[in-house]
Amino acid sequence: MKTWSISYQEWSILAMALEGGWAIKCVPPSRYKICTNWQAYLSLESALTGAKDYIDRSIALRMIAQTLLELCDAGKLDKNECQGLLLSLEIATCEGR
Repeated sequence: MKTWSISYQEWSILAMALEGGWAIKCVPPSRYKICTNWQAYLSLESALTGAKDYIDRSIALRMIAQTLLELCDAGKLDKNECQGLLLSLEIATCEGR
């Protein structure tokens, strides 16, 4: 099967046509060392919208996590508070897939 690739916010979006829909996979820049599973959508438009929403959300959560770590390093947050908030972000990231 042929796979198409487009770029969005330094991420790659891989798209593959399926019978009756599309499969999408989001691949972040290599410095993130993660990628998503393939997700199925009924149309290419909904697939690309879903991929862009996922990428925008991932970037925002990463920025929030970085800020939390900086506050923790600066002594503005207790380490336990910081760990709890980071865990909440991880859960939100998994639920957002």
